[in-house]
Amino acid sequence: MPRFGAVSPKQIVEQATKNDPSLTSINLSSNALFKMKTFEYCKMLAEALSANTHVTELVLNENEITDADCEWLKELLATNKSITTMSLEKNKISSEGCALIAAGLATNSTLVALSLLNNGPFGESCMDTWLKTFNDNITLYDLKWRLNSRSSFALNSAITRNRSVSRLRKEGKDWQHLLPDHLRDSKPVPPQEPAPEEPAAPPAEPQLEVAAEA
Repeated sequence: MPRFGAVSPKQIVEQATKNDPSLTSINLSSNALFKMKTFEYCKMLAEALSANTHVTELVLNENEITDADCEWLKELLATNKSITTMSLEKNKISSEGCALIAAGLATNSTLVALSLLNNGPFGESCMDTWLKTFNDNITLYDLKWRLNSRSSFALNSAITRNRSVSRLRKEGKDWQHLLPDHLRDSKPVPPQEPAPEEPAAPPAEPQLEVAAEA
């Protein structure tokens, strides 16, 4: 049910724009005002959170967010550097919007948990985008959605890899070997300098033979 009398999205946007340290979680779920202008508010949130460093959670469940609105969610994910958890459950996001979200995550390095439950259905058309995203994204490891795709195995493998990367990083252990080749540290090997030539030995002094006296 719509929650009239709930917090105003504009007030939240103002706080986020000012980078208010007291604002660490944004929950606008089932917000009546948000539902009236989903595109406008998604745009405002994307702009407000682009440089925000304190918000770590964004929950926008049951807000009738559509594929068109996901253009701004893509922008938000591509620019924000603080959000670790995001929930978009029970919206109107289909394969097109799901692909936009995936594209935004290709350069995201902070989000670890995303819920897209009760959206879709998501078809094969967006799975290629997700596979490309996981070729660069090594942080997202908690992805909740309902998926029936021939790409499921590859996606699950990437998520398992990211989970292992997160665990090893926390333990202070090496995780580079888990990454795709193009993401591994590749320090060029410096050219080997030729060994210094050994100085030539000084010429031996001539030895004079002295005849023994009789």
